[in-house]
Amino acid sequence: MKNFELAKIFNTIADILELQEVPWKPQAYRKAAQALEALSEDIEEVYQRDELKDIPGVGEHIAAKIEEFLQKGKIKFYEELKKKVKVDIEALRAIPTLGPKKIKLLYQKLGVKTVKDLEQVIKQGKAAKLEGFGDKTVQLLSQGIEVIKSRPQRFLYIQAVPIVKQIKEYLSQLKEVQKVEAAGSFRRGKETIGDLDFLVVSPHPEKVMLHFTAMKSIKTVLAKGITKTSVRLLNNLQVDLRVVQEKEFGSAMLYFIGNKEHNIEVRKLALSKGYTLSEYGLFTVKSKKWIAGRTEEEIYSRLGLQFIPPEIRRAQGEIAAAQKNKIPVLVELKDVQGMFHNHTQWSDGHNTLLEMARKAEELKFKFISFNDHYGAMGITNPLNEKRLDKYLQEIDKVRKKVGLKIFSGVEIDVLKDGSLPLSSKHLKKLDAVVASVHQAMRMPAKEMTNRICAAISNYPVNILGHPTGRLLNEREPMEMDWERVFQTAKDNNVFMEINGSPKRLDLSGELVKQALDLGCKFAISTDAHDVSHLEAHDLGVIQARRGWARKKDLLNCWTLSKIEKSLER
Repeated sequence: MKNFELAKIFNTIADILELQEVPWKPQAYRKAAQALEALSEDIEEVYQRDELKDIPGVGEHIAAKIEEFLQKGKIKFYEELKKKVKVDIEALRAIPTLGPKKIKLLYQKLGVKTVKDLEQVIKQGKAAKLEGFGDKTVQLLSQGIEVIKSRPQRFLYIQAVPIVKQIKEYLSQLKEVQKVEAAGSFRRGKETIGDLDFLVVSPHPEKVMLHFTAMKSIKTVLAKGITKTSVRLLNNLQVDLRVVQEKEFGSAMLYFIGNKEHNIEVRKLALSKGYTLSEYGLFTVKSKKWIAGRTEEEIYSRLGLQFIPPEIRRAQGEIAAAQKNKIPVLVELKDVQGMFHNHTQWSDGHNTLLEMARKAEELKFKFISFNDHYGAMGITNPLNEKRLDKYLQEIDKVRKKVGLKIFSGVEIDVLKDGSLPLSSKHLKKLDAVVASVHQAMRMPAKEMTNRICAAISNYPVNILGHPTGRLLNEREPMEMDWERVFQTAKDNNVFMEINGSPKRLDLSGELVKQALDLGCKFAISTDAHDVSHLEAHDLGVIQARRGWARKKDLLNCWTLSKIEKSLER
């Protein structure tokens, strides 16, 4: 799938144009990149239907560049830009905390073109002397360089989704394939994916392997055997395929879905009951007799365990809970009534309030919450006190044109001292207030904890937005005392956000579980900036499931009357 390759190119083009101080064009490329990242299908399929211009932010010129890339594998304009500037924007932008403005300043003042150049000026003490840098910023940059040097390449979950779909469809075309499923960390819904695992049931594994290695998207065949083959795709993602017998399919799924620690615990439990468990099945220790293996359910049942959903198979107490039949019924997508935390053209979104509301109706939402940015936080066109009244008036007009419930709100920045840039009196006029940290994200843990707790204790906040502030593969989470933050949120009836934006997925499943154990409640959001982003509302649900969340734990799943009452401050 080339969606993310194109998005990366367009973001880099935007960075280079900013470096050249070209007006308005960078934003156009960023808008197209965002739309491509959120696209739920392969861009090549959209191109084949001649619907490129239907993608938000994709006009005639950008559509032509997408077509050029799909046909030739490169974009002439992009290649020429790189030759002109000669700054390795792509590599520099991979460093956490290093954005286009800092790259521009480093280039203009110190001639930094590469990561190696940056390391040199940091070592020489030159970077710390630049305006807006200082010792702390330089320290963070140094740490960021070490992060990208040691970080293995991982793909966002949403990047893997269409690849999984394509490979499953491709393998299913072969008549000898009786069944095919994805396993591994993808099946657990992990936020980032290191590789993909597929399991196939077929009586003719050699034909399956020939078919698999003939895929056009393969760069290299790493290893090829009768029942196991590993390849590397053109985008460098490794894909492993195993062919198993029908009676082995369930045990193979069990083996390749659970993480290492989960599998060790299950195998220990099997031994304690006189069995041995492997990817080939459940056998008696003494006679080596095959007992089970066709389905995951029958193996769990034989071991005296309740079925354990794939998302929680990571040795966090799920086996002990399953022994006591205490695995909860996890939330499902069908339980969700609507989504919180969405942006429009009133701040940095791409669509109007009405367009977003109508898309929500199309998706069968019963409600949507609009939370455009409020305050000077470094984005274009944020709301201020004067514009806020007009914003609310416009929301009232949209309410009369659609059939779903619309909650008014803002996403307001938590300032360094824990205050919010709008009075409690004004905040109470809103239905749903999301408070988030967007600046000064590297404060010491104690200070950051005090900052967050002050905001949700002293102001009428409903939801703590993207609590860790992480950006997957780009920015590390903020440091704070999570137990204190979760307890403060619970005490003040503040919902912890499970942000479903593909680059955030914040809170993580692990932190959702920790917060849940302390009695917190949650609100799933899309953090949508475009109508297409609303379509990815399942991502937040996956995170909620990873944290053991049930319908009753999630504001989105309650009745409208209960949601309204719960949002009262």
